[in-house]
Amino acid sequence: MSAAAESELEFRAEGDDAWYSVLVGAQGERLTVKYVGFSDNLDEVFEASRFESFEELKEFEGRFRPVSVQLQDEECSKAVEGFPVCASHSFNGFDLRFYDAVMEHVITERHSRAKGEEECLCTFVLVWQHGPGAGIMMEKKIENICLVQSKEKPDRNVALFLERAKEKIGKKCAKRSVSQIHPSEGWAEDINEINRQDADLGGADNYLILIENLEKDLSPSTITEFIHQQTSIVSQSYVFASSSKELYARGAIVLNTHKDLQVLCKFFNNPGHIIISSRGRPWVVARNILWRDISAPTGTCMLKSQKKLQNGNAGISHELKLAYSGTEEFKKAKLLRDLHAEFTFHLERLHKRLATEEKKILQPSPASV
Repeated sequence: MSAAAESELEFRAEGDDAWYSVLVGAQGERLTVKYVGFSDNLDEVFEASRFESFEELKEFEGRFRPVSVQLQDEECSKAVEGFPVCASHSFNGFDLRFYDAVMEHVITERHSRAKGEEECLCTFVLVWQHGPGAGIMMEKKIENICLVQSKEKPDRNVALFLERAKEKIGKKCAKRSVSQIHPSEGWAEDINEINRQDADLGGADNYLILIENLEKDLSPSTITEFIHQQTSIVSQSYVFASSSKELYARGAIVLNTHKDLQVLCKFFNNPGHIIISSRGRPWVVARNILWRDISAPTGTCMLKSQKKLQNGNAGISHELKLAYSGTEEFKKAKLLRDLHAEFTFHLERLHKRLATEEKKILQPSPASV
């Protein structure tokens, strides 16, 4: 690894949770971390294949940041209450390590001037955020305080390694079976039922998957293109009419083969991502929605008002995308998807109640006649 490829960063070691100055270099699917001022025997090599989830990878990414800067005597006023800093602590009088802390308060003192240079005599009261002293309050002097630098842009070596690791995680997720990765057992049961029907009746013509919580101005062609881009599957897509009071639309994806059905189910059920619109609305795949011998409609079931809305927003990008696990987009999408599931469950209960009340009216008991 050439020196030109290395980046100087801070790294929070997994062993002691302390921050160290390091040189970082990426080669292929490996990231090498060299501790500045330490023996080469302590160098660490991280493999892109070591990560099992996007959450784990996100935590690893947070262990890198720009090198913190020593707080200067004339800058002590920057360290105000609640200010995050990186501070040093000496173990046994010689083992110096750096940990994150938050400024509790500052005991200010008049600065002295020795040989014309300003010297800060203030005392800084910190609360350690991690490490062996996490949660403990301690007094420090200015020579122990460093200012944490913000990440203006990701380091090129770390970013390259993270991309390799994301690819590895995605492949791992894709290899998992539907029954293992989807919280709804209905998927596996439905696919097994279709397998049985195909064997009994000599195969199926089409397979249908119903999708809920679509953007009302989403076009069928966008769905078809997105599915093909992500899975290489050729499909037909439909967006159904919805009333003006409804917040979302429903749609359907029609597939020609059982193999395509299995591939698309695995893609939908991948826990590492959620399909969302550019506005953040997540797709919700309906349960128990796999049928055989479907005669697909010949046109898109969309109201004229929806078509106008779609055409009126032609200049606005509402394309579909994937929100990956560990990101803020994913967290919001999951909350919205759970909210939709709660709403659907409530709606199902209302339908059951409606059916019961209708039955009472349409089929009155003998005593009431």
